[in-house]
Amino acid sequence: MDELFKTVPETPERVTAELQGTIPDWVNGTLLRNAPAKYEFGKHSYKHWFDGLSLLHAFIIEKGEVSYHSKYLETKSFKKGSEQKRTVYAEFGTAEVPDPCKNIFARFFSYFFPPERTDNTAVNFVTMKGKIFANSDSPVFNEIDPETFQLLDVANAKTDMKSARVVYACAHPHEEFDGSVYHVMTSIGRQARYNFVHVPPAKRANHIKTETPLEGAKIVASVKAHKMYSTYYHSFGITPKYFIFVENPFTVNGYEVLRMKIDQRSFHDCMHWDSKEPSRFYLVERECGECVATYEAQSFFSFHHVNAYEEINGVVVVDLCCYPDASVIDMYYLHHLRNSKIDKVAENFADPEVRRYRLPIPGKDVPRTNSPRLQYEILGGDVELPRINYRFNGQEYRYIYGTGPYEHGHFLDQLVKLDTVSKEKKTWYESECFPSEPVFIERPGAKDEDDGVIVSGVVGTGGRKSFLLVLDAASFTELARAIIPSRLPQSLHGNFMPDLSYKLQAFYADKREPKQMEDAQ
Repeated sequence: MDELFKTVPETPERVTAELQGTIPDWVNGTLLRNAPAKYEFGKHSYKHWFDGLSLLHAFIIEKGEVSYHSKYLETKSFKKGSEQKRTVYAEFGTAEVPDPCKNIFARFFSYFFPPERTDNTAVNFVTMKGKIFANSDSPVFNEIDPETFQLLDVANAKTDMKSARVVYACAHPHEEFDGSVYHVMTSIGRQARYNFVHVPPAKRANHIKTETPLEGAKIVASVKAHKMYSTYYHSFGITPKYFIFVENPFTVNGYEVLRMKIDQRSFHDCMHWDSKEPSRFYLVERECGECVATYEAQSFFSFHHVNAYEEINGVVVVDLCCYPDASVIDMYYLHHLRNSKIDKVAENFADPEVRRYRLPIPGKDVPRTNSPRLQYEILGGDVELPRINYRFNGQEYRYIYGTGPYEHGHFLDQLVKLDTVSKEKKTWYESECFPSEPVFIERPGAKDEDDGVIVSGVVGTGGRKSFLLVLDAASFTELARAIIPSRLPQSLHGNFMPDLSYKLQAFYADKREPKQMEDAQ
């Protein structure tokens, strides 16, 4: 597994892929991917997969041909690390390295100040006000030029939102078709709160260039944490009428965060699992902002909500990829990943399973809390990094696409299509190949939910080259692969942007430096 988690060199100039098979002529656009991919500066190394600095990369599909390029996002973390040859900021699983340029007294007194947050955003992308941002679980949003990967601007919910002391933002906001975006952001005070934040679209098309991303952002609902400290979360659910938030018993100890420098802790060191506590579902009404119901379930851990929807019988269905506890995070420490065999890396950890919970909508005959605890239905096993046809987000749906282990013990090395009705699975697998999160692209005019293609960047190991894989979403059979000469990072998330090359060219052109403008022409 060492090969899969080495620092990846960037490919700043586009390279042409070798195409095998045929990509449907209606598939045109850019698959943007975000990946932790730089793991050391000088003699100092990061410890966890989630710590790696962001490598932005893209597959551009134009008229059946594919090209690829990548570039490291030049954040403060990246620039200072490159200059000082050390890991400058604490990351998820790595403590901050003391500045060797400071004398012993300056270094001592610096321990009494809270750690400065990293601006590394190596998880996902979100579009706000017509602009594209790299984001993560932090309140930082880095605006990028999607063609050059130049860092254009930085937004920070901690400073840009005056209505709450935001310290944490969800890595998976929901984008509505009108351009609105919904986030969950944690604020601190006497007691932590989970805030549901609405970011409106730009007022007019000609305002896109002038409006800041969080301009007009408003907290539309807020829920108090069950205890003083907040939970760690990565995603949430949404339906036309409700927000669904899951509070797992994996809490971030705020006091320990303040002592991180003194104790030489990482953020993960400040997180603790309490098996005696249940997981809690909060059902929040979007229109009035009230938490209308709270339900408990046997404790579990989850990174990813799959989907949620309302049934006519007064129930909200919530589907998640679940683990019995948060120990799966330990599997992603680099010393474990690099020193484990491909078929043994996950043998001591639970495989993910897709669970379906049903939350009664409170009314005359339904209480606001449940007793006994919620039960669940298992839709299928071995599915992570789930995606759906996003047209069905918040609606009743049938198909889940994800990655999973080919066998127990394996890393995520196969693609999966799960039918939530029949519970049947279709898979794609090749030895020594590691696919990324599968992204669904719907065929124009499609009526069936799975009428489209799946695209996934596949990392080749053991001498195999990496490639973009294109599958028919209905049959899950291969249509094409575009083989690249570059190394591909093991990425987390991304999105497909149709016709990005010409739609955004005019918008970003005036933000590029003269040389970049010449190169783009």
